[in-house]
Amino acid sequence: MAYVGNLRQFPLSEVLRLIGDGLRRGRLVVERGGLRADLYCDNGYLLHVWRSGPVTPLAQRWLNSRFITPAQVAQVGALASIDPFNLSDADFVQFANERNVITLDQVQEWALSDAVDLLTVLLSWRDGDYRFEEGIAAPATRLRVPLPIPAVLGQTMQRISPVQASQAPIDVAIDDVLDFADLDANDPQPVQLTRDQWRVLTMVDGESTLATIAQNLVNASATPLADQQRYLLELRRNEEAVLRVAGELIADGLAVVRGRPATSLVPRWIAPPLTS
Repeated sequence: MAYVGNLRQFPLSEVLRLIGDGLRRGRLVVERGGLRADLYCDNGYLLHVWRSGPVTPLAQRWLNSRFITPAQVAQVGALASIDPFNLSDADFVQFANERNVITLDQVQEWALSDAVDLLTVLLSWRDGDYRFEEGIAAPATRLRVPLPIPAVLGQTMQRISPVQASQAPIDVAIDDVLDFADLDANDPQPVQLTRDQWRVLTMVDGESTLATIAQNLVNASATPLADQQRYLLELRRNEEAVLRVAGELIADGLAVVRGRPATSLVPRWIAPPLTS
């Protein structure tokens, strides 16, 4: 497996497992649209996670989350003889531990919770690109806490599982015909679609079966498939993808199966998929 691809082709959980099992060292970058997350791995451990957005000092993050109190932050500042918010994350933790403001066990517990929070979001992405950059280490100024990758994934899946269990699976057959759901055209709130969802939705006409849509996607491929066996394999792959995407569109209230009542209606207008 190449450590570069799209989340539609290979789930992030499996990418992380392979990196952990292979004892790889480097940075896993996950991107979708303008969002980005960096996961630094080393020898089966997740050392540090970072997400795009404003850079907030660790002291401020801990204060905002009430992990520590203003008085404890002041203790660290007094020990360091510097504004604690000007300390690097690594130095702040070192001074806080030396001052007995926090224990290393508490730091590890916080780092695990932070990693699980981020992975919970990333594993909900249906689309996005990833790449593993070999040998890239987290900056020394950041907090680095070694967390076993299986432990992080295990806790993340435990958090996700109740949500997934509460969502009834959408029963879709290859001979079903999709049609557009009734949407409120006056609602300005858009729905962002994945590339696969957009490709399938553009072929929905209220008459074509999902099997026909899958066949049309193969025929529209930029690379003609002259070999019959390759064509059948590609057709099978597209049929599986179309069934999955159809279930997503129905669950999101964007499509219905002809002759079957809509499961839910979500008032939205549809925006084109993110291209970056």
